[in-house]
Amino acid sequence: MGTQPESKLSRQIMEMLRARGAFVFKIHGGETMMNGLPDICGVYQGKSIWLEVKTPGGRVSKIQEYRHQAIRDAGGYVVVPRSVKEASDWLLGLSNDDDNVTG
Repeated sequence: MGTQPESKLSRQIMEMLRARGAFVFKIHGGETMMNGLPDICGVYQGKSIWLEVKTPGGRVSKIQEYRHQAIRDAGGYVVVPRSVKEASDWLLGLSNDDDNVTG
């Protein structure tokens, strides 16, 4: 990963997720990869988790919104964290009460 703020934040979030027992990996875009997929994909306590990391002020594109909804429709959990704390709070909510986690 590069040294861009979003890349650094993604790396920090992945470290936090792994420390809490999640299996996660970074999705790297390319011409053979489906566009609009979240940055991080994984499994936590048997749940499919997807994180689209954005820095404060960063915006989710229309294709990303579309992919996020498709993931939710299939039963996955999606969030757009803008800090490690936001991702950590979301994960805590996911482990405590699925009904309160919409991403």
